[in-house]
Amino acid sequence: MNRVRKFMNQTVEALLDVLSWTPLASFIRTYRIQQLHQRTIELRMSKKIDAVFEGILHRHSDLLS
Repeated sequence: MNRVRKFMNQTVEALLDVLSWTPLASFIRTYRIQQLHQRTIELRMSKKIDAVFEGILHRHSDLLS
């Protein structure tokens, strides 16, 4: 299942690459920028969660052992 998803993502990306040279380029660019922003938000949130979790582990490690 994971290989199928990876193949589909590659296919979609290839299609978007081809379409970016057509009059649809502005739509493709907007879509890709939205994806980039969403991924950036997810990565930042993940880093914040990791930092909070590490802080909890550091402060309360005596309670966890």
